[in-house]
Amino acid sequence: MQKSPQDVLKDIKAKKFAPIYIIHGDEPFFIDQVADALEDGILREDEKSFNQFVLFGKDQTMGSVISYARRYPMMAERQVIIVKEASFLEALAKGKEVKGNDDLKAWEDYCERPTDSTVLIFTIKNLVAEKAKVLALADKLGVIVCSKKIKEDKVGAWLKDYLAQKGLTIQAASVELMVSFVGADLQRMAHEADKLVINLPHGSEVGAEEIERFIGISREYNIFEFQNALSSRNIAKAQKIAFYFAENTKQNPVPPMLIMLFNYFMKVLQVHDLGSMSDAEIAKNIGVNPYFVRDYLNAKRNYSLAKVVRILEAIKNADLKVKGVIGHAVSEREIILDLSFEILHL
Repeated sequence: MQKSPQDVLKDIKAKKFAPIYIIHGDEPFFIDQVADALEDGILREDEKSFNQFVLFGKDQTMGSVISYARRYPMMAERQVIIVKEASFLEALAKGKEVKGNDDLKAWEDYCERPTDSTVLIFTIKNLVAEKAKVLALADKLGVIVCSKKIKEDKVGAWLKDYLAQKGLTIQAASVELMVSFVGADLQRMAHEADKLVINLPHGSEVGAEEIERFIGISREYNIFEFQNALSSRNIAKAQKIAFYFAENTKQNPVPPMLIMLFNYFMKVLQVHDLGSMSDAEIAKNIGVNPYFVRDYLNAKRNYSLAKVVRILEAIKNADLKVKGVIGHAVSEREIILDLSFEILHL
């Protein structure tokens, strides 16, 4: 049975367990979250010493894992076998089993008759093909969890929901600030969000002050404020932030900044192409919170379509300079200042 990570977490809280779990995908955060919940939530602490085994795929074969799974628990209702980084399962899915069909046959037999008192869990930090036989065999009695990376424009909604589950609300501007600072790395985002959870009382609202105090993102000098200054053509503010970035390139590396600026002006380009639409329609089309639509409309007024195209070209050239593809050796400091000036004076 296919289930989402959220559904499995609900099952664990309700003490509903399947005999087999395969947790695979390209988003490590959800894999670790579900695996940790199963590791912590099935057995009592006093049962784990003799009945919970954490194995590593590089040291195991399917046959050896199944020999563990066929054992019976000691003074407990269940035993739990967790196989982390079960690369051999992925190899079976690709038809690369080392021992002919022995491992696949052993897996097929186990999936038909799993041991009632065993919960067998595999984690694989790669996507296994949905139609692979190893998944199909486990699908009837077990649970398949596919952990897929969420799109960058969905990270803000994920953060808002994550904090809500921990009893905090967060302002839209603060969501944007954290996403611009952290990006789409959910493990790092959860780590940063947990700093807020630890330090703020339940029911608090997270604003720019809390972000600066507990995460260390400056309210005044950050990419979000830089974009706002550029969109409104506030030359004094934009140059002030650019000089701060230029003098602190270790804390504000150029490559991720260029990616964010490029994505921002690509959305401004989209707004030009959309013509006359409501804020809600624009937000949906360019994938942003409606709260920020006015910033993009402001940028549209301040930068003609031709200028936006030239800005995108300037950002691409700055990226090539960082990589040493074009121009003479130029410092990141010079690249930041030159690009800021170019955007504001095109």
